[in-house]
Amino acid sequence: MNAKLIIPNRELVEIPPPYPEPRVAYQNAEPRTVNNLTLIDGKTFLSTTLSGDIMPPGAPDVGFFFDDTRFLSRVELRVGGSRTVVLSSNTEQTFVSQIELTTGQRILRDNFEIPENTVHIRREQLLASDQFYDHLTFENFNLHEVLLEIEMAYEADFMDVFQVRGVTRERLGHYFKPVVQGDSIIFYYRGLDGIMRESCIRFSPHPERVESTTANWRITLPPFKRTQLQINVVPQVEAKRCRAGRPDFAQQLRLRREAYAAWESHSAHFNSSNGIFDKIVGTCKGDFHALQIPEGCEGKEHVIAAGIPWFATMFGRDSIIAAYQSLLLNPQLATETLRVLARYQGAERDDWRDEEPGKILHEFREGEMTRAREMPFGPYYGSVDATPLWLILLSETFNWTADEQLVQDMLPHAYRALDWIDHYGDLDGDGFIEYQRRSPRGLANQGWKDSWDAILHRDGEVAKPPIALSEVQGYVYEAKYRMASLLRAFGDTKTAEKLKKEAAEMARRFEKAFWMPGRGFYALALDGGKRKVEVISSNPGHLLFTRMLAQERARAVCERFMRPDMFSGWGWRTLSQEEGVFNPLSYHRGSVWPHDNSIVAHGMALYEFRDPANTIFEALFSAALNFRDYRLPELFCGIERREFDRTVQYPVSCSPQAWASGAVFLLLTSVLGIRPSAQRKELNIVSPTLPRFLDQLNIRNFRVGDSRVDLDFTRRGERTFCNVVDIRGEKLLVNVVFKKK
Repeated sequence: MNAKLIIPNRELVEIPPPYPEPRVAYQNAEPRTVNNLTLIDGKTFLSTTLSGDIMPPGAPDVGFFFDDTRFLSRVELRVGGSRTVVLSSNTEQTFVSQIELTTGQRILRDNFEIPENTVHIRREQLLASDQFYDHLTFENFNLHEVLLEIEMAYEADFMDVFQVRGVTRERLGHYFKPVVQGDSIIFYYRGLDGIMRESCIRFSPHPERVESTTANWRITLPPFKRTQLQINVVPQVEAKRCRAGRPDFAQQLRLRREAYAAWESHSAHFNSSNGIFDKIVGTCKGDFHALQIPEGCEGKEHVIAAGIPWFATMFGRDSIIAAYQSLLLNPQLATETLRVLARYQGAERDDWRDEEPGKILHEFREGEMTRAREMPFGPYYGSVDATPLWLILLSETFNWTADEQLVQDMLPHAYRALDWIDHYGDLDGDGFIEYQRRSPRGLANQGWKDSWDAILHRDGEVAKPPIALSEVQGYVYEAKYRMASLLRAFGDTKTAEKLKKEAAEMARRFEKAFWMPGRGFYALALDGGKRKVEVISSNPGHLLFTRMLAQERARAVCERFMRPDMFSGWGWRTLSQEEGVFNPLSYHRGSVWPHDNSIVAHGMALYEFRDPANTIFEALFSAALNFRDYRLPELFCGIERREFDRTVQYPVSCSPQAWASGAVFLLLTSVLGIRPSAQRKELNIVSPTLPRFLDQLNIRNFRVGDSRVDLDFTRRGERTFCNVVDIRGEKLLVNVVFKKK
């Protein structure tokens, strides 16, 4: 049901923007993303300090976001004019937080002091149905009654997420004086896209007074008694879905718990001999539930959002890789991700959006800057690898599900994707797939390392486009090889033979153009002049995942990754420490990315190099111990690990990030040798190897086709044994095979 906002036009008074220069807030605030409390409900998310506040006002890493817009830029609780003291804080499955607070010493009007730690404040914050609930319980442990003067202060800057990230704007929209209506404060903003946005803050009980944007209560609390406040924040975008009614905190919390329980019941369960590892898996499972974005007319299909706070939307590459990683957890995520991305497949040539027919999107935003055509992201197609990766995911999802209807529905999109590779991907006719930005506001680099300085020659020169990345050629090889098999199974033998031949030609062509004899490794890329970008990087490690390399070349790549210049002790770096352009504190030139590590390790396991795959699993397990809720972030710094060291955090790393959370599931799939063939009603377990931090792992309820499988893995010394506990549903042949090293 569409509904317009109810806007009291006579009462609205235009005011100056809260931040005349958006960059001031961005530059002066200290980023704390990995230490914040983060709650998620699809594209809606809340990031607060450990006290539950959004402070300082306008800081880039905190806020209540909806529809790619920050609807609250300040929330501050004060008791007796002072901030509270944090005792503890935690989150439950990324949808509710519980924060324990107290007051410092306070002096009443009769000069009687309230001792410290005698007033307990439990603050529970919840995201549900795109709304934010802030539920506060005050309890008096004094022997006498106390007077609590409570203040809740708010601001709403309605910044577009790109603006929050530091993109400057020449003009802003129109801000209006907040309107107080009974039990509510309502903030209004009309953007340059002509759309009115509203933050409605409702209080229960009514405040005694509201001064500007601060609500005030004076509460007399007897000894050992409690009182509660509930604040409900409703974001609204003009002409979008209406949210009716005012369900209470307890009801919404119950509904979210029930939704998570339903999700978990349809997913695989993991239980091991290591309790901390079980908590890591639980965190990752919760992240995948929270990051699902409902899509379609009724919101029945979902696509995985990339991460919080900067990428809370669908991303072609990120969503595809996260879906691939999580097939062991729940293949339904992959099925729905394929369908949603196919719905947005490129249909025309549009330079503003870097769109071409058959291309899979890179990113889809709906905020003001996109709607006002300040940014080209509605949707944007500047990704050279999303299209072949989509084809790979389609093939692998069929291996896990045997869903013939999915393949039949996706085949027209698959043919268009293959056509894009052949007719648009090769920009200069050399047989390789390249990228070059056409949109003036698009991405300069369009592989997974997409920062402006990610692709540098050894002397620091920025590689000039069009650029052919090494891993992308492998993705194209794998996509064509896989699609040859899939199309043959569905009756198109002519195209299948053509694709198989083209894949073999790509492998031969790649070996000749990218191998660096003097360095014994593959180049990161070829630049526009066909010069090799000769730095040692993690990108060629993805070639193992594509199985394009001969066995001896694969062995050479594995051995190179295990040298100290690539292996930091916490994981593989994105760039060798020996390179002059190496920077372990940078985004892409020496940091450690868990998803990157998981893909490389997966490839090593496919080539039966299990030892380095397990080494990286153990390294990332150790790294996870240093982060809140044992959650691996988007990336961390590639500083060398020494005895007693902790990981060095990257200051604005996203957390949770879907493909970082997915790394754990792909690593498990890899080292356990889980290789399904649902269409043949087979499950192959090839040379399983548990990492040293696990003596036993039980997996229950994981899906292969229409079968549900329970497996137990046990490690005894250097050997890992697999026991088939149960198979439900369709009959399934489980083969446990041990290959000689």
